[in-house]
Amino acid sequence: MKGYVPVTRKINTIIISSLVIGIGVITFYFGRSLSLEISDSTSENLIRQSDILYSSIENFMLPGEAPLAVSFFNEIESRNPDYMISIRRTDGQKAFTDSRTINQVNKNLKMERFSPRTEQAEETPDPEVYDDYFTKAVSIPPVTAVFQHDEGGTVIFQIYKPLINKPKCTGCHGASHTIRGVIEIKSNITASVRQQRSTIIIAGTLFFGMVVILSLFLSQFLRSIVISPVKLIGDVCRAVTAGDFNHRVSIKNRDEIGDLGKTVNQMVAGLHERYELSKFVSSSTIQSLTRDSKGKKVPITLLFSDIRGFTSFSEKTSPEQVVELLNAVLNFQTEIIHESGGDVDKYVGDEIVAMFTGDQAPLRACTAGVKIQKELQNYSQERYGGLSVGIGINTGEVILGMIGSEARADFTVIGDNVNTASRLCDAAKREQVLINESTFTHVKDSIRFKGPYRLKVKGKDRYLRIYQVNAILSVPGKTEEPQA
Repeated sequence: MKGYVPVTRKINTIIISSLVIGIGVITFYFGRSLSLEISDSTSENLIRQSDILYSSIENFMLPGEAPLAVSFFNEIESRNPDYMISIRRTDGQKAFTDSRTINQVNKNLKMERFSPRTEQAEETPDPEVYDDYFTKAVSIPPVTAVFQHDEGGTVIFQIYKPLINKPKCTGCHGASHTIRGVIEIKSNITASVRQQRSTIIIAGTLFFGMVVILSLFLSQFLRSIVISPVKLIGDVCRAVTAGDFNHRVSIKNRDEIGDLGKTVNQMVAGLHERYELSKFVSSSTIQSLTRDSKGKKVPITLLFSDIRGFTSFSEKTSPEQVVELLNAVLNFQTEIIHESGGDVDKYVGDEIVAMFTGDQAPLRACTAGVKIQKELQNYSQERYGGLSVGIGINTGEVILGMIGSEARADFTVIGDNVNTASRLCDAAKREQVLINESTFTHVKDSIRFKGPYRLKVKGKDRYLRIYQVNAILSVPGKTEEPQA
């Protein structure tokens, strides 16, 4: 069916979407918060360490013990290879690698307080410091620059903390500048970053696994609690639609679905009863339930069929066989009437009362009558115990409405034309189909007939002009061979 989407797919889509959005947001928030917490913790720890180092350097520098500061840095690096500390001049060059600072300090003190270095490092600037972060650290006002970068696959957390040229430092370094250097702290945080990534990956994996598990669980739960019972209900309803009333819904749920199953079973049982009862009620009666059942005059063609010699037959035959043969005769007549577009109004013992309405109703009634007689001519002895019928057909206005009491009523026809059709049936002999003048005028060009004859019936002062139909020459949309 075009556009058909199974409820299972809809529910699974809703479940998965809800889980992905709900748990995904929580997982992302958790992973992001944990990652930021690790990053912030690392940053705060290094900044605190830089503050401690800053105080240590000042303590070393004030008494002029710069070599002790260098030894202190080297000892820290030897204990933790992932940690590196150095001091840079404001131009970016590393301090304590040559005698520039020593010469300037001796000059400011006007005495040779510190001995120049015997080994000089190459005068090459370190390109790593010429960036925005270092510029911020040596700018006015000075700013501690904290940043993170990648060096050949190694993640480095780096700090540039300016060394302020305080009044007590001007004796050695002069008072012409505010910043006398920058403390550089590098920390290898690759392991921490990997931990963050692992945390996110693990959280993502757990999230995906949780979504899959919950989706399967909820899908299976809904399938067993809702979808499967609904499918069972649908199967039973489809079976009922096909005319099979033997199926029932077997649902043990003690909830709304269970109540629905019980209701459906009750409905099927009720429909089965009504279906069985419909065999005893004409279709016109059933249709009257959806339309106005008040009496009204309508043009109609009535067919009465009655078994000849049935009373004597029933006296000589067992009850079981009587019922079996009677039902066989009534059954094939009913099928022919329905095939011809008629409706069986009622069964009165061994008699059938049928109605034909609409286009070509008289011709269709005559066609049904001739077919019934032909069936009996061919198979009466073989199938129907030698039984035969007489048929009377009349056309005219009748009163159609719900006749009876409030407790029991039939949607049927009454009137003079109904009585006339019954009298024609009474007058018909074995294998005869009799029609009156009102029917004959509609079908005379489409039938082979005998007559007219005169018939005196009870309740009529004048004779009726009647005809015997022997064969049907043609019907609308179909040509038939003449029937004997």
